[in-house]
Amino acid sequence: MRHGARVVFPPGWWGFTLRTWAALLLSLLVAFWTQIESPASAAVTVMLLAQPLRGQALSKAFYRVVGTLIGGVVALCLISMFGQERQILLGGCAIWMAICAYVGTLRRGFRAYGALLSGYVVALIAIAHIDAPQNAFHVTIARVSTVMIGVASIATVALLSGTPHVWPRLVRGLQKVAAEARHETHLALDDTTPTLTSLETIALSSTVFSLAHQVHDTRTELTKGRLRAKGAQVCLIGMVTALSCCRSLLFLMRHATINPAVMALTRSDIHAPSGTDRTTIMTDLLDRLPADTPRLTRADAWRLERTASLIASRHSSRKGLNTLLKAAPLGKVKAMSQFAFHPDRVAAFINAIRVLFCFSVAAALFIGSGQPNASTALSQCAMLLCLGVTQPNSATFGRGILVGTPLGIITAGITSFLILPHTSTVPSMAIIMLLQVTISCLLIMNPATAAMGSHYAPFFFVFLGLNNHHDYNFLSFVDRNTFYLCAAGITAFFLIKFIPPQPRQTRFRITLSIANELERQFSSRSPAFTPALLSRKYDRLHQLYTLSRTISEASKGKAAWRICERFISLADLTTALARLELDLKTARQYPELAQLAETTQKDMSHMELFSLAEHLSLMAEKMLSQVSSSSKPAYVVAVLCAAGLEEVRFLLQENKSALRHYGIGRRRW
Repeated sequence: MRHGARVVFPPGWWGFTLRTWAALLLSLLVAFWTQIESPASAAVTVMLLAQPLRGQALSKAFYRVVGTLIGGVVALCLISMFGQERQILLGGCAIWMAICAYVGTLRRGFRAYGALLSGYVVALIAIAHIDAPQNAFHVTIARVSTVMIGVASIATVALLSGTPHVWPRLVRGLQKVAAEARHETHLALDDTTPTLTSLETIALSSTVFSLAHQVHDTRTELTKGRLRAKGAQVCLIGMVTALSCCRSLLFLMRHATINPAVMALTRSDIHAPSGTDRTTIMTDLLDRLPADTPRLTRADAWRLERTASLIASRHSSRKGLNTLLKAAPLGKVKAMSQFAFHPDRVAAFINAIRVLFCFSVAAALFIGSGQPNASTALSQCAMLLCLGVTQPNSATFGRGILVGTPLGIITAGITSFLILPHTSTVPSMAIIMLLQVTISCLLIMNPATAAMGSHYAPFFFVFLGLNNHHDYNFLSFVDRNTFYLCAAGITAFFLIKFIPPQPRQTRFRITLSIANELERQFSSRSPAFTPALLSRKYDRLHQLYTLSRTISEASKGKAAWRICERFISLADLTTALARLELDLKTARQYPELAQLAETTQKDMSHMELFSLAEHLSLMAEKMLSQVSSSSKPAYVVAVLCAAGLEEVRFLLQENKSALRHYGIGRRRW
């Protein structure tokens, strides 16, 4: 019983409802007081911006303002150039919307929303007034004004009320995952069997990376928000890198024998120098090896390097979290704040084509009909297309439109003809709005009804036709909403049936990008080893894990997880090659290592892949043989290079069948 109540009434729903209601009333009061054209647009803005957390609301409001201004300028340019040419004007709007859909697919969070918004604002201004282009400037000013009223209302309520913040939730999420990651790293360093398998380690990394979307929202809540957001990014990269080191240590535990002296040195209770990087920690570890320690083996070097990387990653993670909490300087770990996401350009192009085609068909149907409200319906269709086409599951969004539109029209009809005629005071209107906002917020906060609620909540006021002088004409209401219903049906049909995103297709593109990056690495054309390369890798793996879980739940088999594990290992090989290339570049700076490093780099670039695996072990042994006659810095770099060579050798052997199966690096077979 209690669980059912929590599903219907999620935690925080009442506060969210009251804040949204207050912002809605404020926007309507200002819009009616200023006698602005179409005050319903201010209410629509408030309901579109309604978010349970302060940072989310403020961030979305900011990008709504930016998107509206850009869209307004583009609309004025199109109308001024092609106001007398309907076909060219519609074509220009379609192309602009397709461009915005492309950009919106490549962006994340509310930046994507801003890009999409600038697309459909053109439709709301240019197409809705295609028969009266002389009014375009006044319409643009009115729309921007209503958006500003809605944004100001949301921002005022968010800042003056007790709206929950994003950043405490982000901190709690980071601390919770950090505790679990710290436990696993302790087990890995202690050579104790970890409680997580390799795939479960990726699941934990995916949980860490899923917090990335909250990072940008914290910037609007905190002083020195940019610095603190960078700290959160450093913390995320540090944690997922530490978990990656855990996977390597798990492989070592299963497949190699480590010198007891090295094992004792790299236990979890090691006290590393504070504020250091991997090279400094490795220097400290090598200095603390007992004098009677036998010559390091390749596995010993790999263990030492992964331990140093793990400790450095944990340090940067703690440093980043401290920056998020206290705005402390990041220092040397600032470079790790380079954050990059995987750009799915194929999906972006497909979404652009979907918008272009669907809008063109809708324009032919609506504008060709010659009906008075057809242009308004086409504008509604354009808005729904832009909002729905970039959704991860556009079919679910389309079904939400099919349910939310008739529900909103029915509710608007009841409100317009049965309730509003008996309402003559502001308090009674406020009570009516409270009931409407309560229903909307409950629909939005419930995951099962979120798609329906995101359509019902804002467009209720469009269906109602709320204006300075409300129209109670029933035939006008039916005529207007018939076109809105048609627009919803056409849009939902295209979102559900026309090239909807499929998990298997998206997974194919992710795995193809992993294979292509490894191919470029084999050809020495891959980007350098940087935090941006790491974050892009972890974003791919996060998406791959999420898609594999979805496919596995649908197919009830383990094949999806086997593919996931295979490409995780291939992604690890890519980063291992990039890291080794960086270490060899450093080694070439030392005279005693320069020739060997140069030879190794040439062999890495030109030898046959399956002969290279055996050759790498010889090169690693040569690197370790240089240790005794090298200076201290060269000694450390030689061990790092030997560790990298051993890691690449192991991963090449591990992925030999996968490379042949997928045809990766075929030119070097």
